[in-house]
Formats: sequence, C-alpha cells, structure tokens
Amino acid sequence: MPVREFRDGKGTEWRAWDVEPDELNPRTQDEVYLAQLYFTGWIVFENTGGTEKRRLYPIPKGWHELADAELEVLLQKAEIVPPRKLRSEKQTTGADAAKAVERAATLAEQLVDNPEQARESVREETPDITDLSVVRTFRYPGGRIWAVCILQRPEGGGAPVLRFTAGARDIDLVEWPKDWADYQDADLVKLLRTAAPRRNRGTPAPGAPRRRWDDRPTP
Repeated sequence: MPVREFRDGKGTEWRAWDVEPDELNPRTQDEVYLAQLYFTGWIVFENTGGTEKRRLYPIPKGWHELADAELEVLLQKAEIVPPRKLRSEKQTTGADAAKAVERAATLAEQLVDNPEQARESVREETPDITDLSVVRTFRYPGGRIWAVCILQRPEGGGAPVLRFTAGARDIDLVEWPKDWADYQDADLVKLLRTAAPRRNRGTPAPGAPRRRWDDRPTP
C-alpha cells in the first residue's frame, strides 16, 4: 500500500493511500446498489491535521507515480467526507459503529420494499464504507497474514465485533473506530495489538530469542 505525501496549491499538506478490499459481500442482491462504487477499492486523501478527508473511486492505474500537480487534480475529483461525518468516524466506536451496519441492512430492505424511498435515502446520506461488508487483509510484522471484517452475529449472540482472523485463530475487538476500513496496514496492525495486548511476563532470560514485536531486548 503506497503512501504519497504532497502539498496542494494552497500549501495544505496531504497524505494519500489506496485501500483495496479483498471482498465485498452485500447481504442481498439489491444491496449491490449501495456497494457498487467500492468494489474496486478507493484512495483516501487526508490532510496532515486530520481535519479533512476525501475518497476517490475507482483507483486510477499508477496513481502513486503521478506528479504532485496530478495528485492535486485527483484530490479535486475526490468525494469530500462531510465534517459531521468525519467527526463521527473519528469519535464513534463499538456499539454506535454497529448501528451503521444495521443502517445498511435497513437500506437493503427498503430497496426491496420501496426502491425509490431507499434511493432517496442514499442520495441524502452517502453510505459509509464501513456500512458494507468490507474484508481487509494485512501482513503482521512477523509475516502472518490476517483478515479483518465486521462480524454482525458473533457466536453466542451479542453486538457486532471487529474480528481479526489468521488460520484457526480469531481475535475480536468490541470497541473499534468507525473508519477502520480506511486504515493503512500499519494502523490495522496497531488495532490488532489493541485487541490482543500482550501480558507482561517480565524481563526475558539473557540470550533468550525475541519472539514478539514488543519483547524487550535482553542485556
């Protein structure tokens, strides 16, 4: 996932990176209407102060090799995340974020029962990317590949969780940032570490190998 930094004509500094979901699974055929713009992934533009975000889809081929002036052209074409929604993405976690998932399901039902009303709702409020069943994969520093997605119906019931899966291992995060699907891989690694913090086992024995990212070096 290449990250580009550039400055626009007004002097504002921006970061840009692409997000390519491995799979989008609309719950019904009608919900494809909500998901169709995101099937090919998107580019996130965010100013360095974190006060403005934009999304551009689909991803232009070779975008990360463009000159800064050409990146600014893409920036102007990108969809602006409204300030209210941006504040919600940065502040909303856990159960409130799960409500966004339920919102997508409601819109899907409306598409079946009253398509015109549903389309009007979509026009009034562009659905958040996390309203959709996005599956992201990333590589942990140790080399293991993890997949992460919102699990709407965890085993045993309860509220939705953000589930990290690698092989037969599942790790759930009950409080997650609503804009997790926009995260760079390094930030997804941090979320995984938040979900499964390591217990402090003291200082390893002299000469013992370091097995995890946060092992303290031996004297």
